[in-house]
Amino acid sequence: MEKIRSFLTLSGQLWFIVFILSIIGLFNLYSATSYLEPKATLFIKQIIWVCLGFFILWLITKIDCRRLYIYAYPIYIFNLFLLLLVLIIASPLMGAKRWLGFGPISFQPSELAKLTLIIVLARYLAETDIEIQNLKVFLKMLILTLLPAFLIILEPDLGTALFLLIIFGTMCFLSKVNHKIIIGAIIVSFALLPVFWQFGLKDYQKARILGFLSPQKDPLGIGYHIKQTKIAIGSGQFWGKGFLKGTQNKLRFLPEHYTDFIFSVFAEEWGFIGCIFLLVFYLLLILTGIKISENACHPFTFLLAAGIISMFFWEIVINIFMALGLLPVVGIPLPFMSYGGSSTLINFIGVGILINIDRRGKWL
Repeated sequence: MEKIRSFLTLSGQLWFIVFILSIIGLFNLYSATSYLEPKATLFIKQIIWVCLGFFILWLITKIDCRRLYIYAYPIYIFNLFLLLLVLIIASPLMGAKRWLGFGPISFQPSELAKLTLIIVLARYLAETDIEIQNLKVFLKMLILTLLPAFLIILEPDLGTALFLLIIFGTMCFLSKVNHKIIIGAIIVSFALLPVFWQFGLKDYQKARILGFLSPQKDPLGIGYHIKQTKIAIGSGQFWGKGFLKGTQNKLRFLPEHYTDFIFSVFAEEWGFIGCIFLLVFYLLLILTGIKISENACHPFTFLLAAGIISMFFWEIVINIFMALGLLPVVGIPLPFMSYGGSSTLINFIGVGILINIDRRGKWL
């Protein structure tokens, strides 16, 4: 009876949801990489990351969540140091410096930046009574966001940098920002767009955006990628082609099939019904997180939980919209589905914090 009660709690539901999503992700990744040589290498690595993720999740649930409030700024500064270190010592891979190597293990600090930004903004807003009613508070939040975003742009990784701005905007929304500040920020942002296009984007980034807007102008590049991912999703129809039977994936028509377009692999093999099943579990993840944030008894834990859930929400929306051709390809992973140690661990850490808040948030 005690075990049943534990399962019925919000924390128990999160454990179950994350377990199911992880199993789905591993099966899907196996299918996406089964034809690669050497066989199963990426799959085995991901199993290790998932197991490590569950262990870290369990560890975080044992820590007093007040420590995140106390050490929010040191954690943020440490992440800035890691981002700077990437630019100095990291070896370029595919034209970008994004990973810090520790022997056979590599880590992507820009993934950690998503979580550390949420933590530091939650701490700052909790100190200022949550509501942003003056420009000074807004600008300080913006500076806290732009510092890591600027370092990430230099890697270059525009997608993650823009994602930090989305997190910033969401935290502003959660903080009941003054509508005059919002209008002013939107006007300034639109005014700066031509400058950002001219001086802030590299040629390949411009090509991605133009290819997204007019796929027919680049049929063998960005347009090709968009076309193939749409074919994969559409060919799954209602029931899907079946496990290990996705032709777009096996015949190597899908680009970045185990990261950016992992949803296309899943949709081709499991069809519309499979996609609904996956989205239901994502919805359960979001709704459970929202309940935890609503039950939080302190501004910091409320903002932290809501920020983490918004991170998951936007990653899900952006990645699936990329696969559907509704957004440019910006390299945002699909939680618990895309291959990658850094993003996987951050997902588990985020869920661990949510469970911690559910169990211990009342202490604040």
